[in-house]
Amino acid sequence: MRKYLPLAASVLLLAACSEKPGYEITGTVSNADLNGQYVYLYEYGNPDVLPFDSALVENNAFKFKGTQDGSLLATIQFSTDVVPQERGKATPFKTTFTLENGKLTVNLDSMSAVTGTPANDAEKALKEKINPFTEEMSKLSEAFRSEDKSIADAAEKKYDELSDKITQVICNYILEHMDQKISAKYLYDNRYSLSEEQQNQILSQADSSFKSVPGINQMVAHLEVLKNVAVGKKFIDFEMADPKGEMHKLSEYVGNGKIVLIDFWASWCPPCRKETPHLVELYKQYKNKGFEIVGISLDSKADAWAKGVKDLNITWTQLSDLKGWQNAGAALYGVNSIPHTLLVDKDGTIIAKNIHGEEIDAKLVEALNK
Repeated sequence: MRKYLPLAASVLLLAACSEKPGYEITGTVSNADLNGQYVYLYEYGNPDVLPFDSALVENNAFKFKGTQDGSLLATIQFSTDVVPQERGKATPFKTTFTLENGKLTVNLDSMSAVTGTPANDAEKALKEKINPFTEEMSKLSEAFRSEDKSIADAAEKKYDELSDKITQVICNYILEHMDQKISAKYLYDNRYSLSEEQQNQILSQADSSFKSVPGINQMVAHLEVLKNVAVGKKFIDFEMADPKGEMHKLSEYVGNGKIVLIDFWASWCPPCRKETPHLVELYKQYKNKGFEIVGISLDSKADAWAKGVKDLNITWTQLSDLKGWQNAGAALYGVNSIPHTLLVDKDGTIIAKNIHGEEIDAKLVEALNK
């Protein structure tokens, strides 16, 4: 029998060598109340697909094992009846990460983190860069509520500065890690804060794998729409009803010798309502000097729209199709957040986009003086 041992040993060795390397995820959960519950592993972006693995939480710990060809964006989370998800808020004890072969460590908490491979370590480093800014932003909440306008305004300015710093850090991270799918997720998650220029810069360097991440194809399509209404392009005409139900074309007001601010807004939009008093004063000052405003409302209820116009002392032209976010004009101009503004020159050429407050004043004066 001894002469067969080398053969058996070689078979075992070959079997061991042929085994695919796998991943092992060692996890901890900071909340003891979640012991006895199952945590699930999903493919990111497919919420209706069943999880491909599950693990029982015991003694605040759990473990996943498997193999993964290449890298995959995956999400670890509890079922929604165990940890509810609130719209507009980050869900605790949940994280999306790069699933790839290796030894991964995950800590599920109010802010979760995964480490153990270069892609996940780089993302954790990004979160550590951002944290000081977010902590500083959270300290501004009391100042926001101050009855002293100067204090509240200073807090808002500081908040915007910190937000811009976070956006730049994220933009740099994405550009430095274009080979990682998690970067594409950061692009999509921050699409409202990253500028059109930043988005185009990133997508110009993206490969098919990057663009395959859920949401990126919609971003590409949106940027194509924005090219049609870029600075230097002529405005796009459309027809819509005023509050009395009478139909008007945008060209009745734009491209006829006046500088026109096209203002996409809605009565239910707090930032729009906050900005409107400034526009009211600006309109009073310049309406007889070659300036006009056309408001395009994304309201869906006529009475709410009318009340907003009255309450905010709006006296300029108002148009809407009362279709909310499906507003036809908003679709033509690629509007996905409001307030959204375009300043159009006397001949109908777009000369500025998404300007607010004092930026409008400066651009308007410059245009009127030409």
